[in-house]
Amino acid sequence: MDTTYEEWFIWMIVSEFFTSLLRLFLVRCSEGYALNEILVTYFHMPSPSPPVISSQHNPHFKRWLSLLETPGIKRHQQCLVSGERIVTELIKHAPKSIIELLIASRNSHPQPITMDFTGTKHHLANSLFQQLDIFGTHAPLAISRIPTLPPYNLTGPPKGLEVLCPMGDPGNLGSLLRGCWIFGVDQVILMNESVHPFHPKVIRASSGAVFLLSLNRGCSMGELGQPEIARWITALDIGGANASTWAWEGDTRLLIGEEGMGIPPVSFAQRLTIPQVQTTIPLNASVAGHIAIYAYRQHHPFKTQE
Repeated sequence: MDTTYEEWFIWMIVSEFFTSLLRLFLVRCSEGYALNEILVTYFHMPSPSPPVISSQHNPHFKRWLSLLETPGIKRHQQCLVSGERIVTELIKHAPKSIIELLIASRNSHPQPITMDFTGTKHHLANSLFQQLDIFGTHAPLAISRIPTLPPYNLTGPPKGLEVLCPMGDPGNLGSLLRGCWIFGVDQVILMNESVHPFHPKVIRASSGAVFLLSLNRGCSMGELGQPEIARWITALDIGGANASTWAWEGDTRLLIGEEGMGIPPVSFAQRLTIPQVQTTIPLNASVAGHIAIYAYRQHHPFKTQE
């Protein structure tokens, strides 16, 4: 049977419609939208489950992935927070600092940690979530704003207990920051050589203490030799007075060196050491820092909460 003009015209319209629809689906899928997300947006169809981001080309996912390294953290001024307890504490005490909550699609059912958060939530395909969940917590991840670290004036005298940190290893810095919070350090001053304090591994090792401490920016290790800076510094070194018996001053600016780098040959106000029975293997930098801060607290106890 011959095709009439009307039938041909209808066929052309239908063909064009489905071609446009297919093109729309392909574009949206390449942008990371899931099928149900497209249906809800354009056809107002009910979604049986939350929209799931499943493409590595999704711009949000690319941003989140970049937060695993320092350049991405600096570029976006955001950090990725993992660990159910840490994320829960952030939601409880600093909800405005959290930009987004990331949830694995396998955990799409409401959880206390997700129900307490009223901001933006994104559900990710399990394969994408695993790339971000580098510690294997399987709990929701938080994307948080990071505070601006103000520069600290090192030419003036210390006020209370201040700690200078040049640590480049995320685990060491995070561990030290955790001890600084526990023992009530007044100011933490991060040297230029230090790893970014909001690197995921630092946040994890600090058990979230990085969000609670007073953090500041210092200078480079090479600048510590300036007389107006060196005169206020007590350096923790392998040679010096016994840190456990030293009469610590209440206002102390303590420099803790980085493993391998050590302390620069500068005429600091004082050098202290932690005596060791075996000296062939030095103490871990963060462990040495904890011991020194504890020794300070033996002379200047902090008021405990009753």
